[in-house]
Amino acid sequence: MDAPISVKRLLEQVKSRLEPAFPAVCVVGEVSNFRGAGRHWYFTLKEEGAALQCAVWASQQRLLGHTPRDGERVQVKGALNLYVAGGTLTLAVTHCLPAGAGDLQARLRQLEAELRLEGLFDRPRRPLPRWPRRIGVVAALGGAALRDVVEVTGRRAPGIHLLIAPAAAQGERAVPETLLALQEIQDPFWDCDVVLLVRGGGSLEDLWSFNDRELVRAVAHCRLPIVTGVGHEIDTTLVDLAADQRAATPSQAAELASPDRRQLLSELRRRQDALVARMAWRLRGLESSLNLLADSRGMRALPERMERGGQRLAALRHRLLRCAPGGERALRFRTLAQRLQLAHPQRRLDQGAGRLELLCQRLGHAPVPGDRLHRLELLAGRVRAMDPTGPLERGFVLVRDLGGRPLTRAEAAPAAAQVELQWRDGRRRATLD
Repeated sequence: MDAPISVKRLLEQVKSRLEPAFPAVCVVGEVSNFRGAGRHWYFTLKEEGAALQCAVWASQQRLLGHTPRDGERVQVKGALNLYVAGGTLTLAVTHCLPAGAGDLQARLRQLEAELRLEGLFDRPRRPLPRWPRRIGVVAALGGAALRDVVEVTGRRAPGIHLLIAPAAAQGERAVPETLLALQEIQDPFWDCDVVLLVRGGGSLEDLWSFNDRELVRAVAHCRLPIVTGVGHEIDTTLVDLAADQRAATPSQAAELASPDRRQLLSELRRRQDALVARMAWRLRGLESSLNLLADSRGMRALPERMERGGQRLAALRHRLLRCAPGGERALRFRTLAQRLQLAHPQRRLDQGAGRLELLCQRLGHAPVPGDRLHRLELLAGRVRAMDPTGPLERGFVLVRDLGGRPLTRAEAAPAAAQVELQWRDGRRRATLD
């Protein structure tokens, strides 16, 4: 047996023999896991059963000719390099040309066409609830996507409950666990209003489970409105095409499903200000109506108008009594008497008093400032002072002759005259001595 050598020595010998033998090789494969680290680019060039790590140094990026993308089939040229410290073999790429779409992209387009024929992508999209009480979230426990959803909903709407249905984000367990989580979270027992299906970014291979045929059908037939936030903005999976709404990121999915409490507070304040302004405008209108009613000529001349109306009514009643009952004339007189009764000033006064009382009640329930309340009380006192029946409440008696005319002077009532006395609670007839 030969004498043993160190690992470093072995790799250095391999490096010295390998790199001169492959100074410039052309390789065709599918790009996967493209990423930037510092100023350099790294990706994996693969085919079925094999993979090769590739790197594009910052000095070569300007001369590369084509920027590789995940899922793309490319032809690259470069030199093999063995990194002794890590024991890794890397192709330092100097040129890159597209070589047609990769196998995954071709499979994805074929699957999309088949599902589109089933009508899964052309169904009517349901609107999201504006005020959800509970949001169901299908995501991997401990993942960045779930943390983003919890943070965004906690900031925008702390009162909304989140129901988490855990499911693997990639690998063989991803599809069955996601299907089971979607089925469970739709159960009416949980009382969810909307569902979020979220996952962080990754390569096309990492997100491939979200292109599964059965999972796409489950999203399209979901009983609740569903929002997908899978990957980053440049990533589009088939579940995004089947969902009711697609978000660029998990954070945006949470924003679409939850209301913003700051916007709600602003809307509430705007409506409150509009309600206060309308109430103030209504109060000013009622105050103006009350002022006009108190200062009108009709209100000041009300006692005189009542006296003239009473005299006219008594004269008409006297003429009516002189006519014989029966016949067309009696019918006309009865009709006239009814009309006169309806037009009696006392009736109009009662109607005005009822309306005034209603206005006073409405003003009493309104938040009137102190100075206006004092003014309204003064006006109400003036109106009550003009009420001809007001003195009856204080013990005075209203004296009328049998014709209904008020007797305001003693000389207008001779001795032995029949008069009618009205108190607050009733009327009596008397003979003057």
